[in-house]
Amino acid sequence: MEARSLTRRRFVKVVLMGVGGTALTACAATAAPEEAPVVGDVPAEATVPLQAEKQASIELWWAVGPQEQAVAQVFQEVHPEIQLELIDIGETVYGTPKFTTAVAAGEGPEVAYQNRHTFQQFSARGLYLPLDDYLERDGLDMNDFPPMQMKTLSWGGPIYGLPNVVDGRFFFWNRAHFEEAGIDPDAGPETWDDIVEYTAKLLKRNGDTIERYAFIPGFPPGLSDQLLIYAIENGGASMDESGRTSLLDSSEWVEALEWCMNYTDEYCGGFEMATGSMQGFTGQAQDMFASGMISMTSYGGWMIQNYAAFPDLDHDGTAVMPVAPHLKGTKINWNCDYSWAMTSKRGGDLEAGWTLVKFLISPEKFEAEATVGQELSKAQWEREGLPGTPVYYAAAPGYRPAREWVAANVYANYPDRQRKMAESTLDCVEWGQECGLIGGLAATELWTEMATAWQSALSHTLSPKEAMAQAQANHQRALDENWAKLDV
Repeated sequence: MEARSLTRRRFVKVVLMGVGGTALTACAATAAPEEAPVVGDVPAEATVPLQAEKQASIELWWAVGPQEQAVAQVFQEVHPEIQLELIDIGETVYGTPKFTTAVAAGEGPEVAYQNRHTFQQFSARGLYLPLDDYLERDGLDMNDFPPMQMKTLSWGGPIYGLPNVVDGRFFFWNRAHFEEAGIDPDAGPETWDDIVEYTAKLLKRNGDTIERYAFIPGFPPGLSDQLLIYAIENGGASMDESGRTSLLDSSEWVEALEWCMNYTDEYCGGFEMATGSMQGFTGQAQDMFASGMISMTSYGGWMIQNYAAFPDLDHDGTAVMPVAPHLKGTKINWNCDYSWAMTSKRGGDLEAGWTLVKFLISPEKFEAEATVGQELSKAQWEREGLPGTPVYYAAAPGYRPAREWVAANVYANYPDRQRKMAESTLDCVEWGQECGLIGGLAATELWTEMATAWQSALSHTLSPKEAMAQAQANHQRALDENWAKLDV
């Protein structure tokens, strides 16, 4: 079969022809179409071919959809000397044995897309290669990378990864509800006390039935990060500076969980009623906030895109989260990075791998993603008859030149409201706290323990103090076990 080159425009066209549409998704790669689009004569999930003669051949493991295919194609156009094999393994790259076993056996990828949960664990185990020499040689300015993210991507001094995008949280409020209640619609709540004060004016009850919630801690359900954001808003830390001692039973965590429990009991009818009300309202078409069933919500920045599909929804939002009263005036958010790493695969082409990593943080990479993403958003709007202006939300790039490109070429084209909010997410990249660093060598276990503690306390199975003591014990056990493997 003859390999052949496609222009970027041609590639994008081919990809879009093979896509029936895509949902406006949160925190994940765009889903692949039911039938894989065909690039030339080669299925898209296979090696992206260009020229017959190559000097290097490398693998990239990624969750692959049309946008990722476009990125691979543009890379091939720019670097025809490198044959890139784009491997779609979904989210299994984020820490399952498939990745660790492959790298250990010398059969894995040269480059992999990695999640914050396991990054420090994998770095400590030697699964990634340090990038310091490459960074210095090629003159990349470390000031162009968010300092909090780079702490997560370092271990023992060396840097083992570069951030792709930074994903933060957002606080949204319904402006119409605020005006109706006599609250300034141009300013969201600054503290937890403000949330309670606003709730007294926004909450609508009919006997024992709540007809409109003011706010629900833990909306939407199923996100185990809910407790983390409240703990950060109260000045909490999950570990000490050494990364060896869990602090989940500290007063900051207990108080945060207690506030969420008390608020849920007092203003949401209790955990069972709140959870029941949220069921069926987590999709885009029936989002509880978009439907006017709740006046304030904390959600991911990607919802800027989703809420744009509701032009009658008069809302606003900011990446500056409401905080505990004693921290009033403090800018707080948490950022989670998804990052690129070069693996320690035996026999891998290091120079080709580094060339790919540099491309994957570049403005050119984000241009390829945005080109397809914007077209997919427009196609969805047309297919579903959505009103409003189609918006493609590009998560904030971790590399400053790429962030500047997104701000100038994606966000600048948004309607005023969406542009203001999107720019707020770019701002918080610099000051948001890094959630991957919070988990250390037991990040996966931390997420599990947070979800368990939340459920236990809000359902009154355990007191907040008991729930956090249990979480601390389990998190500490996981930290001890992982550190013991390194200390041997």
